[in-house]
Amino acid sequence: MDDRLLNYYERELTFIREMGAEFAKKYPKIAGRLLLEPDKCEDPHTERLIEAFAFISGRIHKKIDDEFPEITESLLSIIYPHYINPIPSMSVVSFEPLKQSISPAGYRIDRNTTLYSKPISGTPCRFRTCHPVTLRPVEVVSAGLRDPNTSVKGAQQAILIQLKTFNDLSISELDWGSLRFFLNGPGQHVYHLYELLFNNVCYVECDSTNKQGITERISLTPDNIEPVGFKPDEAIIPYPLRSFPGYLLLFEYFCFPEKFLFFDLNGLNKFRHPDLNNTLDIWIYLDRNAKSNLVINKDTFCLNTTPVVNLFKRIAEPIRVEQRKTEYRVVPDIRRQEATEVFSIDSVTSSSVASSGKGVDFKPFYSLRHHLGEDDGHDRRAFWHIQRRASGRKGDDGTEVFLSFTDLDFNPADPGVEILTVHITSTNRDLPARLPFGDPSGDFDMETAAPVVCINSLIKPTPARRPSLGGALQWRLISHLSLNYMSIVQGGENALREILRLYDFDNSPATRQQIDGIISLQSKHVTKRIGQSFCRGVQITIEFDEDKFVGTGLFLFACVLEKFLGQYVSVNSFSQLVARTVQKKEALRQWLPRSGNQILL
Repeated sequence: MDDRLLNYYERELTFIREMGAEFAKKYPKIAGRLLLEPDKCEDPHTERLIEAFAFISGRIHKKIDDEFPEITESLLSIIYPHYINPIPSMSVVSFEPLKQSISPAGYRIDRNTTLYSKPISGTPCRFRTCHPVTLRPVEVVSAGLRDPNTSVKGAQQAILIQLKTFNDLSISELDWGSLRFFLNGPGQHVYHLYELLFNNVCYVECDSTNKQGITERISLTPDNIEPVGFKPDEAIIPYPLRSFPGYLLLFEYFCFPEKFLFFDLNGLNKFRHPDLNNTLDIWIYLDRNAKSNLVINKDTFCLNTTPVVNLFKRIAEPIRVEQRKTEYRVVPDIRRQEATEVFSIDSVTSSSVASSGKGVDFKPFYSLRHHLGEDDGHDRRAFWHIQRRASGRKGDDGTEVFLSFTDLDFNPADPGVEILTVHITSTNRDLPARLPFGDPSGDFDMETAAPVVCINSLIKPTPARRPSLGGALQWRLISHLSLNYMSIVQGGENALREILRLYDFDNSPATRQQIDGIISLQSKHVTKRIGQSFCRGVQITIEFDEDKFVGTGLFLFACVLEKFLGQYVSVNSFSQLVARTVQKKEALRQWLPRSGNQILL
């Protein structure tokens, strides 16, 4: 239930009583017949009529006030759809492979594979995987901090990860490709470990011994450790290509920062000796010592993992078109209304047209193309648009979606069909917040058969959240449209903080503290050599307060900002971020110049 309706009702009721008092003063005889006095009404029937009229006029007033946000909501649905859609539950899951069934080539579980949770009140939650997962016949048997194994220039400490194959397979038999790890553990440990891996690695080597006891060693570079989560095909939330990808990075970071705690180790296919044993030691050398309280064990580096999100495709309940209605509520599942919520409308079609019997594929009114050369077979065109509103059910924090049809002049239009079929992307509403966590027998099941013993959540599924609707959308739309690369850079730290606050949906103290941890932002034009030529770009220096990032990742936050600022830059230019802290004289990191890819035309 939208709490604003109560405010409108009370406002209208107060207005009617005040006007009733004026009416009683001016026309006391008529007011006497109604038992209407300046501050009360003795006639219960008149009192009920006043309250009913206040309720109706309150709804009308609210509807009028909501009409302008409908426009901003529609614009946001085109350019920034993640800003109005519900934020679904997210987690990270681990697949435990069936050891005797995994071949040396591995077994691939594709992206968008459906997972089912244990039923809650008879309804399982449906999640889908966000990364492809290759189950390899190998496991982590130990991990920890060690003294350097060999003499490496600048190495102060090393991280040792020991792997062992299934069924005594030789290391050289495996089809390695890249090996993806997830950093699992408390935030104060994994975020520091993330910084060590991407800011302090000076050398990587991998050792394996053959049956004669001779060690084969391959050398890797820090670039062989590749971050995961920043590429478009690694996004958790679907978004159109016309949306600015930099905002999606901010959105996913503030909603689920754990999605960035993955990394790929490349180059393991360099092992050529055919007679290696079943163990592999990965030595990652660091140019600094880790914090004394850093805890690393075999559970810190998890294989066979992927982020998952509570999104799934389905067909909503059929909608019967009625001449008396101008809008229709889209119901994902009539039997499970408390456990389903519309995330987005994918298409609106109909296979029954009274006159021609031909199907119709309706186009959205708010789109880049209106297909003006097409019609519905009745010499008129109807386009659909939606409005998202807060649920009217008591105790329900979810939203409802209403579907309407208009012509090109935005006048109500008859779709000219009997039954509408609406294809949607749905969530399980607030049900994932009640999911059990840490079941030894597994938290999820796969839709298809696979050589998997169980699927466990490494992170408790996050609760579903909803961006605020209504008047707040106007400010957010204006902020997004007015802020561009130069306004952020020239506006300094205040402009950057302002755009980051747009993505603090929970208004949480932890997020506010990170944003307030940006102390200053300075920029200057520089010329750098990019490839075989020289290029002019912008060097941005951001100073942070480390004390604002206790238990969270300052370095990861800086990495997200570096990618975000780099997305703004046009071709033939670049951006370069320098991150500093008030606690240290030396820079936290100076990134390489990032070439722009924004097309000017």
